[in-house]
Amino acid sequence: MKRRFLLVQAFILCLLAQLSAQNIEKTQEQLTNFANLYPQEKLHIHTDRNVYGVGETIWYKLYNVVGWENNLSVLSNIGYVELISPAGEVVAKKVNAIFSGIGVGEIELVDSLVEGSYRMRSYTNWMKNSDPDYFFEKVINIGNVRSDNVMTNTTTITEEGVTYYVVELSNLSETAWPKTAVTYQFTDNGKVVDKGKENLDSKGQIRIKVTEKNKGKDLTLSFNNPEKRPVKKQITTKAYFSENSIQVFAEGGHVIGDELNKIAFKALNPQGKGIKAKVYLLSSAKDTIASIETNELGMGSAPCYIAKDGQYSVLAKFADNSEKSIPFPQITTSGYGISINQSNSSKLFAQVNLTEDKINSEDLYIVAQHLGHVFYIAKQKASNKNVLFTLPKEKLPSGVFTLSVMNKDFNPLLERVVFHLAKERIMPMQTKLDKPTYGKRSKVTSEIEVGNAEDTVKLAAISASVINLTKYGKDLTDDVSMLSSLLLSSNIKGFLEKPAYYFNEDGSVKTTELDNLLMTQAWRKIVWTTLDSLNKEPKYAPEKGINIAGYARKIGRKAPVPNAKIQLVPTHNFMDYIDTMANEEGKFVFNDLVFPDSIKFLISAKDEKGKNNIDITLVPEDNPEVNYERNRPLILNDINTKFRDQLLAGKKFYQQLENKGLMDKVNEIEEIVVTATRPKAAENSANMNGPGNADQVLSADDLSTCSSLEMCLNGRLTGVLFSQGKALNTRGMGEMQIILDGMYVEADMLGSIVPQDVQSVEVLRNVNYTTIYGSNGANGLIIITSKTGRDASRGNSKPKGLLSIQPKGISILREFFKPAYEAESTNQFDIDLRTTIHWEPGIVTDEHGKASFNFYTSDEIGTYRITIEGIDFEGRLIRKLIDFEVK
Repeated sequence: MKRRFLLVQAFILCLLAQLSAQNIEKTQEQLTNFANLYPQEKLHIHTDRNVYGVGETIWYKLYNVVGWENNLSVLSNIGYVELISPAGEVVAKKVNAIFSGIGVGEIELVDSLVEGSYRMRSYTNWMKNSDPDYFFEKVINIGNVRSDNVMTNTTTITEEGVTYYVVELSNLSETAWPKTAVTYQFTDNGKVVDKGKENLDSKGQIRIKVTEKNKGKDLTLSFNNPEKRPVKKQITTKAYFSENSIQVFAEGGHVIGDELNKIAFKALNPQGKGIKAKVYLLSSAKDTIASIETNELGMGSAPCYIAKDGQYSVLAKFADNSEKSIPFPQITTSGYGISINQSNSSKLFAQVNLTEDKINSEDLYIVAQHLGHVFYIAKQKASNKNVLFTLPKEKLPSGVFTLSVMNKDFNPLLERVVFHLAKERIMPMQTKLDKPTYGKRSKVTSEIEVGNAEDTVKLAAISASVINLTKYGKDLTDDVSMLSSLLLSSNIKGFLEKPAYYFNEDGSVKTTELDNLLMTQAWRKIVWTTLDSLNKEPKYAPEKGINIAGYARKIGRKAPVPNAKIQLVPTHNFMDYIDTMANEEGKFVFNDLVFPDSIKFLISAKDEKGKNNIDITLVPEDNPEVNYERNRPLILNDINTKFRDQLLAGKKFYQQLENKGLMDKVNEIEEIVVTATRPKAAENSANMNGPGNADQVLSADDLSTCSSLEMCLNGRLTGVLFSQGKALNTRGMGEMQIILDGMYVEADMLGSIVPQDVQSVEVLRNVNYTTIYGSNGANGLIIITSKTGRDASRGNSKPKGLLSIQPKGISILREFFKPAYEAESTNQFDIDLRTTIHWEPGIVTDEHGKASFNFYTSDEIGTYRITIEGIDFEGRLIRKLIDFEVK
């Protein structure tokens, strides 16, 4: 009987072992499928600098890599770069061609931009399959001393128990302010919650009473500056009503009683940035169990013995002499904890700590993985309170990865994110300047050599920027670098302050401080319980070119026109058309197109009988949401004031560019006179500023006596001249864009529109109305809205089976202007006050790993800095700073 029992027991154990093995194999298969189905693309952008003035240009190089190896990506050939305003609106968007993981581009900063902290965000269509938190994003400060010229100083004061927002205005020209009314509005997630008007007092200040409606909300001010130009200021007020805080994190997320636990602390100021603090872990009797001092980013950690029946609290004493006390996290009475030790050069030690009820001699697994890529698996028995795992570092990836502790059925128990960087993943680079110091307008030659002697391939793509630190401060540090973007930020969720801080100049990492960061930060990971559902076809495909998609439907109906024949015809060459066919749902797609920005197309459609009784609509652009909270702590007020010297230096420089014809002059903003008898625009107007928000509006009554629309408009539109059927803006004589019922159409279509079918015509010429249209608004716009109802002869104004479109195309690149101070050169400045001394995005090393570039210093002495970033064709990263003196 006993033998039979033992046989049954053995059979059950074998069966359980077999089931466990099946679970492990199934999970590994799911992970592998996920990793293969969703390879991770990551982006980094190297910009020429981080502070700009309007009218200038952001020059950038885009690096696109795939996987933890950081190999240059061939998945996506299209990358998107956006400039996002302080209010969270995309004010500029570039479509960049990416070839073998490399792209270049620039963003011109139009004069009408509001001063403030802008976000530069970049992603590919493929990256939209994951959270936008993992897109590339950096904050760039942009001032406006070109059309704004107003300095602000924002604060709050409390008088007799009443708190006020106080904004002091001053102007660069130091002239007296005229009597000025300032309108204001407070918004919460884009919704207006409070508004009003205040007059400047004798000190140039306005005061707005703080109420429950507007407390901590985003503030927008609107007024005219002394030059009569309209100005907007955007101010964030949340920090005025916050206080220092302290957060506590247990390693692995659980505090195990009667055990040594590593506890991390994070001290934050009201803006949400780190602040130095002394932190004390106190017992219920107020005895100090442990104490630490945080680093400059507010983080620190310490091993603490925690009794399972103890009562604890945390006291933080901040650098500004304030204090904060909070309860200690709950102590786990049943569960697992983890402790990581990376001090050994070749091994990583992971100790799993168990509560008494979990010591059952069952199998415990530890898995080193990243987004489905499994690098190492180890197994131990849960036979002791402390179970030690040893992982060889040569098996681990470089960058962020996850240690997942699994039970015998391969279900996750806890996770801990870890950072490891193998020295060989940093590309060795030597740089040499031809002189130790330089004079003004001197030629500087920089030689580069990358790779090790044993490398067989030494090809690398590199970019270099040069600035004069005198303009930006000798202690200037870059908060974002290629190492931080591709190794760290692309896998970290939420606000990450100064990610480049964690990397030393030689490419090594600050291990302790980086580990403290990872203990206090959310990260990119797999949700194990949804593995099955994750292994499905991605929603967004990698783009090899630009796609134009839409629907063919019966006129005035939602019913599709199946198998409709669709043509895409560029208006600059009607013979260069392409065909496709709609499917059964009426959907059509033109795939993998490559065309420059500002190209216009006509889409025509006919059904199977050759009839064109078809409405054509485009699939709306699927833009990812902006996570305004991600980098909110970096959003600053009073940019013109904080960066006054740099902005004024930049203003002097672009006056030189204007004189040379290399830059457009300031857009003069005409005074707009609004009268009570102003005609009303059609309610269904496509005007992106809102119906009637225009420089001039003509109503249906104004158009009732004309035989043609061009005749009605000629001579009646201020600042518009008609020539050969086209509307020209008298400011520059550029051809104005015509928009008919929301469609971009050619200018010569005006002759085919019956005036009696038109409800309103709106003219947009000034930048406060045209900016929202980007490049399409460069010469102004005329917006025509047709009448609705049976009385409108829409056949003449909106052709059947035809749609005019102007999709966003590949951004056209300009060349960075490089002066040369040689005797025969004409590329010179009379006074050289360059803000960016040099920008060189296209450096490629030869087969020996060598390359060089040269540039000239300006008329200003000081410490110049060369920032070099790049990547070789094995995914090794390059980052180097070189300072030299100009005397």
